[in-house]
Amino acid sequence: TMTKENNEKKSKKLARQGKLRVEKERQELVRAAASGSPFDGLTSAFLNFKRNGIETAFEMIADPASADAKEDVDFCFKLLKDNMMQRHIDAGFGWNDALQRRMLIEDDAKLLMVKTSDLSEQVGFVHFRFTLEGDCAVLYVYEMQLKSAYRAKGLGKFIMQMLELIAIRKGMKFIMVTVFKENEGAMRFYLEKLKYMVDEISPSRCAVDDESTYEILSKCLDRELIKDKAVCKDDIGLRLRNY
Repeated sequence: TMTKENNEKKSKKLARQGKLRVEKERQELVRAAASGSPFDGLTSAFLNFKRNGIETAFEMIADPASADAKEDVDFCFKLLKDNMMQRHIDAGFGWNDALQRRMLIEDDAKLLMVKTSDLSEQVGFVHFRFTLEGDCAVLYVYEMQLKSAYRAKGLGKFIMQMLELIAIRKGMKFIMVTVFKENEGAMRFYLEKLKYMVDEISPSRCAVDDESTYEILSKCLDRELIKDKAVCKDDIGLRLRNY
């Protein structure tokens, strides 16, 4: 009996150690992804966009909190406020200038500037982060905002495909985004054009808050995770089931 109890304790200890090791590996993966340049290994084809009458280039802000980045951060905040403040209010979240600006310069924040091809004018930005969502390493897109003249030109789709490639190269299993339900254009963009799914932690799938004004969308980037998997409305989702 004593031997059996000792074996059970040893097994539980080894299981705990295994879980801690896996968790540490995930955290290190996210830290490594965040520390390097997102552009590492990308070909020049992904660093410029020239289509439908517009030409843009992309520029990463090395330190959004630095004085050198203030002009770009000011632009990001103004565009975000112009495009999204009323949507936040309509969705019941209100709007706080200080909070929204602070999120743009937090340590984990990555700002990808979209500029004219000569880098003389800002026309949009992406705020994303490498993070752990539950047990899963993901690239989470917090914001993608473009000036009106640069929308519906294929640029947004190009940017999201570039982010997918960055996420894959950095070892992320999923890319995720939160979208207001009433933003029907954005919902169609992600669900239909980019083939995202309503994530299993989204309120509408958890039956926690059927009146929620937003959805959490995700796309699996690991073919092995989705191989031979049947996904339907009532399953628990690829992310929690497989990773």
